[in-house]
Amino acid sequence: MTENQYSIDGKANIIVERDLLKAYLEVVPPAGGGNPCNMEMVKQTLAEKNISYGISEDSIKEALEEENWGYKILVAEGKAPVNGRDAKLIYKFPLPSERIGPKIDETGKVNYHDLGLIYNVKMGELLVEKIPGDDGIPGTSVLGTEIPAKKGKDIRLPRGSNTVADEDELNLYATIDGHVTTVDNKVMVNPVLTIAGDVDYSTGDVDFVGNVSISGNINSGFKVNSGGDVEVRGFIEGAEVTAAGSIMVRGGITGCMKTLIKARDSIYAHFVENSRLDAGRDVIVREAIMQSFIKAGGNIKVSDRRALIVGGTVQAGREVEAKVIGSRLATQTIVEVGVNPHLRDEYHTLTREKDEKKKTMDIINHNLQMFQRSGISPENLSEKRKIELIKMLDSLKSLRQELEQITERIIIIENQFQKIQAAKVRVLETVYPGVRISIGQSIYIVNDPIRYSEFILDQGEVRLTSLR
Repeated sequence: MTENQYSIDGKANIIVERDLLKAYLEVVPPAGGGNPCNMEMVKQTLAEKNISYGISEDSIKEALEEENWGYKILVAEGKAPVNGRDAKLIYKFPLPSERIGPKIDETGKVNYHDLGLIYNVKMGELLVEKIPGDDGIPGTSVLGTEIPAKKGKDIRLPRGSNTVADEDELNLYATIDGHVTTVDNKVMVNPVLTIAGDVDYSTGDVDFVGNVSISGNINSGFKVNSGGDVEVRGFIEGAEVTAAGSIMVRGGITGCMKTLIKARDSIYAHFVENSRLDAGRDVIVREAIMQSFIKAGGNIKVSDRRALIVGGTVQAGREVEAKVIGSRLATQTIVEVGVNPHLRDEYHTLTREKDEKKKTMDIINHNLQMFQRSGISPENLSEKRKIELIKMLDSLKSLRQELEQITERIIIIENQFQKIQAAKVRVLETVYPGVRISIGQSIYIVNDPIRYSEFILDQGEVRLTSLR
């Protein structure tokens, strides 16, 4: 055979990426005496592949050079779509998470008098501005077809009570003077009730849907209930105060255990003595907690000059911190962390309910068994007995459903009890004998003064570590 019989012309292979944004040319070299691939052959192959956009002749020429045969060279490139910008909200007021809490100045001094609990706005004030999203810019594939852009996500104005949007739904305004806050991701304006003096016989008990600001004291025997936050510039003595938000007391809280202060959020005070406090989040006290019963779903911290916890019981879900816990007189002081005290209370309530419902079920089951043993057919029962039987069966069904729900909730809470690894007790100076520290189910009894210490849970046991 002659050499020409083995000759094979070079050819162009076109490889297109899956997203149709890039096409590559691979030049196959000729064999024997075949002719090399040329520009015309490449263009013909591109046309056969319907590639018409973003073709670079310079890149084709580069690929046709002999030293580049067999390599993939990018010869056509489409235009990627530009996805649309998501709509966004610009809040024109500081959110609660940004403003609530003690302010710290340049020197590091904590200002417990300005906690930012209440942020007032005027009627007609702009609260939220919406920056609309857009549709984006479509792209073009190497085939010349349009690649649609992903449209930006829209978002609604967070309209709550006492707010109104403009016609374009781009701006949210206050419709009343009041305190602006967010609840369930919605912006609302609550009216603020301001009491110029004390809560006493001149005012009676206070029950208000919004925030309450009290210039004086809350005197013994009176009640304040707020659907928002409560600010007391004086003292609380022997009173009952509840709030759906936070409670800030610039003075102290006292009351021979008649005082009950309960907040769904946090409680702030200068000092606490002989009182009961119950906070969904944190309890922050400036000077001292003495002979009181304190519950906090989050932290309990006393961190100013004295920073003392002595006597009574403090229970926190995560952390307790003070300079001094207990006293030289070995005052019994109980510190419990690691289990949210509200969950602990709910757990005890549910277990009692479970036991009671089980006893009721046992009684109904016993009565049903007695009926079955009697051998009387339901058809032969009097109308009254039939109704009693139906009621027993309905009660049994309801009890079973309730028990299932209670058992499921108990399991969830028990699982939460296991998540206590981050719980700790921090003593910045001294913890004295007479203090009992519990983390979860583990207990540590302090028998000698211990300084600069942190108590943590390690392998199921309370372990003492040094802060220094």
